[in-house]
Amino acid sequence: MAAAGAPSNLALRLLTAAVFAPLILYSLYLGPWWGFPLIAAIACGLGAHELFAMIAPRHWLLRAYGVAASLVVFGLVALPEAQRWVLASLITLTCTGLAVGLRDPEPVEHAAAARMGWAVAGPIYIGALFGALASLFGREHGGSWVVLALVFAFFSDTAGYFVGRRFGKRPLAPVVSPKKTVEGALGGLAGGLAGGLIAHFTILPVLPLWHAIVLSLVATAFGQLGDLSESLIKRSVGVKDSGTILPGHGGVLDRSDAMLFTAAAVWLYVTLVA
Repeated sequence: MAAAGAPSNLALRLLTAAVFAPLILYSLYLGPWWGFPLIAAIACGLGAHELFAMIAPRHWLLRAYGVAASLVVFGLVALPEAQRWVLASLITLTCTGLAVGLRDPEPVEHAAAARMGWAVAGPIYIGALFGALASLFGREHGGSWVVLALVFAFFSDTAGYFVGRRFGKRPLAPVVSPKKTVEGALGGLAGGLAGGLIAHFTILPVLPLWHAIVLSLVATAFGQLGDLSESLIKRSVGVKDSGTILPGHGGVLDRSDAMLFTAAAVWLYVTLVA
């Protein structure tokens, strides 16, 4: 229970959202062209720092490399003129990441292999998915595509929470996230579908109705996988939150875990279908 006079977690969440939501919407629709990509790049750097601080808290070189490499991957995905360098950069980053993992190899048992694996996978996970969000912004109707990705994550998270709290009985993934239920996941899918339909009739009439339905379900399912993936990472290293930078929410990854995956789904749709 919160101490007397202390703001509740819900109040902190609402206050944080009230501060950041107008800034993000301004950058998407009214701000300079570089505004939202800059916000996405900052979030990428912070998210990478949180990830590598969790998995390699005593290895400063790996943490520094993880942030730098994630920003490189972010640029490769977000900047069209940089995309011709993707293959060469991924090969270079793979070799460099494994080499960085050789420094300070103790303890050699499973932890060393995990660190070397994350040195390669971490920048792709963080950099590519935040880069996809920035890349969406550069497309036609870019601000609305980004909002769609955010709506999927928010509506799914909100609906899943309340449906799971009221009707949840069957555990969804008890080892990964004991509080999540099958009923909550289904409620989250319904919430994502509602968000997609609202977007179709308001900010994205260019999105055909049946496309909106299919994309809503696929992207929302992606988002739930992203949420569970970050939960597994945190559980494996014994932490509750990835960070403390966002009052009431935890870290950047705590707030963006599902959104990164919904953004990936929307990016794939816009790139391959739309």
